[in-house]
Amino acid sequence: MEIEEKINIVFLGEGQMHFIGIFSNRSEYEMIKQNIIGIVNRKDLEWIHINSKNIENMKNIVFETIVLCHEEKINDEQKNILNKLCSNCIFIVVNADVFCNIKIKSNKKINCISYGLNQKSTITISSIQEDKAILSIQRNINNLEQKTIEMGEMEIDIKRYKPSQIENILAIFTICLIYSKRDK
Repeated sequence: MEIEEKINIVFLGEGQMHFIGIFSNRSEYEMIKQNIIGIVNRKDLEWIHINSKNIENMKNIVFETIVLCHEEKINDEQKNILNKLCSNCIFIVVNADVFCNIKIKSNKKINCISYGLNQKSTITISSIQEDKAILSIQRNINNLEQKTIEMGEMEIDIKRYKPSQIENILAIFTICLIYSKRDK
């Protein structure tokens, strides 16, 4: 892949909204949401912050994508709600460094994409410097259009991020891969 490669937007169905739930603390949610909005520039994405305090209000929302960033202590009823939310979506994006033992029950195929700094994550960082990092896609993944994003590496600019945000950077670029397509 070329370093200067640009991400082009995929628009599916006029007026169709794509609901993305992000299970995180408020600052992570805002950081991830604002960065993705700046990268993909789509108007058909609806962002919803999920946490232990509001998860019970999410029962009737059908999310297309759930992003599990930050594990909070949740009770059994909340775990059941989270499991139900995840079992009905198309994509689950999970921080594998935090959510080690998540079990999702589902009757349909869900695209589960892990990210993190461990070697088993689908999306990880293979090297990092002060102003850039090499993002490594370790398994082929399908985007929203069911187009395959093949294994490989790409350089990303990380100058505007803090070092403590590296896992959020992985979440941002994973969601961008799902909701965008690459021209060859």
